[in-house]
Amino acid sequence: MEMRAEARASGGRTLAFRIVGWLFGVATIGLYIPFVVVAFVTDDPAQTVHRFHVVGAFAGLALIGVFSIVFVLRPTWTAAWHVLVAQALAYLFGGLMGGDLISGFWITGAVGVAILGVLAPDRRSLLRLPGRPSVALLTYALLCAIPVWIYAVTNAELQRLGSPTDPHVELHHWSGVAVAALAIAGAGLAASLRGEGWRFAAAATAIAAVAFGVAGLIFAESPGAPPSDAWSWLVIAAGIGFWLLARIEAAREAPAP
Repeated sequence: MEMRAEARASGGRTLAFRIVGWLFGVATIGLYIPFVVVAFVTDDPAQTVHRFHVVGAFAGLALIGVFSIVFVLRPTWTAAWHVLVAQALAYLFGGLMGGDLISGFWITGAVGVAILGVLAPDRRSLLRLPGRPSVALLTYALLCAIPVWIYAVTNAELQRLGSPTDPHVELHHWSGVAVAALAIAGAGLAASLRGEGWRFAAAATAIAAVAFGVAGLIFAESPGAPPSDAWSWLVIAAGIGFWLLARIEAAREAPAP
């Protein structure tokens, strides 16, 4: 009887884990997609001024949604969990620096990830770090994180110190791109730990970085975009470089034929 009760509790927790993961993932991604579409198709100056804030931010903010779904589909992929923890920290740091952790709803990142962690089928495995992090990937990700941090701090200050009548402040766009940049850098650091599923995490991180840089090139004149095309190209190059380095590390890890 006791074993049956435990099985039912475990089954119920697993079901809740799947529901929460899918809802969190779909809601995070789905809420942004209409704004991304509008950013590309509208000619309304009241909307075009937000183009980079919407499209660039989506490149980073979508990661928490993507990996929530991945974690539900592959709960044994500890790399997905590591990325989610990095996303929660990015949301917290960005929200705290921007002074809008609650009002900007950035607290939802940490809350959502915490709930997923509590409901995860094997919670103990989430507390164990993998024993084979890549020094090369970690070093690369840390070097990339330096300009990312400067960019995030700069935009977070615009959120915290900006006028409440500024539409970018009102819509929490400055803190949004700060969180997005930190989210991409954090995903790179998490993928470098090389937990199970790390190749996917590295590829997703690279795609997010390239998308952020491309948004900067397309909407170079939009508020929040990198200060010059050179910086946007550098972001793109950093994303491609991370992907290539991950491929090299994966090849070295592969067993000899």
